[in-house]
Amino acid sequence: MRTKLGALALATAALAVGVHTQPDRAQAASENVVVDSLSVSAAPGGQLKATATVHSAKTVKVQALTVAVRSAQNRNYDFPGATATTLGTRPTTYASGSRVFPAGTYDYFVAYKLRGNWHRLSPVKSFTSGTPSAPTPTATPTSPASTPTPTAAPTSPASTPTPTAAPTSPASTSTGTPTQTASPTPTPTPTPTSTSGTTPSAPTTGAMPVGIAGTWRQVFSDEFNGTSLDGSKWHPNWFGCSTCVTKPINSAEGSAYSPSQVSVSDGSLRLKLIEKPTTVDGKTYPYLSGMVNSNGKAQFTYGAFEARIYTPSIGTKMANWPSFWTDGQNWPEDGEMDILEGLGGSACYHFHSTAGGPGGCAPGTYSGGWHTFGAEWEQGSVTYYYDGKQVGRITTGITSAPMYLILNNGINPSHSGTNAAPADMVVDYVRVWQH
Repeated sequence: MRTKLGALALATAALAVGVHTQPDRAQAASENVVVDSLSVSAAPGGQLKATATVHSAKTVKVQALTVAVRSAQNRNYDFPGATATTLGTRPTTYASGSRVFPAGTYDYFVAYKLRGNWHRLSPVKSFTSGTPSAPTPTATPTSPASTPTPTAAPTSPASTPTPTAAPTSPASTSTGTPTQTASPTPTPTPTPTSTSGTTPSAPTTGAMPVGIAGTWRQVFSDEFNGTSLDGSKWHPNWFGCSTCVTKPINSAEGSAYSPSQVSVSDGSLRLKLIEKPTTVDGKTYPYLSGMVNSNGKAQFTYGAFEARIYTPSIGTKMANWPSFWTDGQNWPEDGEMDILEGLGGSACYHFHSTAGGPGGCAPGTYSGGWHTFGAEWEQGSVTYYYDGKQVGRITTGITSAPMYLILNNGINPSHSGTNAAPADMVVDYVRVWQH
């Protein structure tokens, strides 16, 4: 859904491993660099690694970006892999190398070096090493980029999707401006049937992906059984502060995204679209809606991805632009996998990369009730499943970089025949499996 949103240039000149920073003596930073997320997770061999997402109010090239660590005795135990990079208004994700820590409790924080001086950023978090308990931060399940053992490939013929005019699903990426996929000619506008407030209940599906053969282990799941969004797994908007209203992902969208439009109750995630003119960065959008993304919290390479969703509808057509998709850090180089996009009333799928954006739309009706949308991403191919049935397969331009999860209730004002507001997109669960 993304399509060419201006990219972040990452100058990845690696510095010496295990650099001991001295941000404790840092000068006051004037670049307004902000930490969006910071976590520590387990690595093989009893090691730990750190992941951070950072952005800046203006473009700035830093000599080094790292996650610094201090023991209770204030000794340096920084994560290896300090990197020179360029920070900008879109988040940059930093992943450290791994290391073993002596038993004890440690503080850790993001630090960067600019013009020879180290700057220490908030927040300062802590973890404990050498005990059975896991680190305080939530682990970021970054799946390995190695080629998984392929499962039995579907025998149905690979669909030959006709590339659409780049209906790039809200491809969240740090590069490029989402292109809008050409959708079918809209039919006359029926009286919009608002789905706001409608949350049909039905038991969730099983613990294995629906219709996707093979042996799987679950590596991510959110059943939305709480009373609020799980902040260890999701951000409630596009890129920005946790409480900010952010602009659309794709230039064809007509809604800004606000945490106020995201809620969790009765075992479901609800993304609410309303008609409310909202101004972000000097531009006014006619609608306000909800979205979540797992950037900096959970990302994966290959696997089975699935969500059970109740989409808004007008008659037998899917209303608006509801989407379930994944995106990499550098778009389109890292790829974008659109598992579901409601386009012109139909349920569609695509895969965007530097090779293009092939895809197609599934026959039948996927509105007016709960439906399961899934995809199996393997080396060299992505196979799409709706309600457990294969609806398409793409074998060109498939990338292998890690991608994070996105769900958003978008709208394209130009698709007047299939738009409705208020309208909710409701999600029963999101799950990811790997071999």
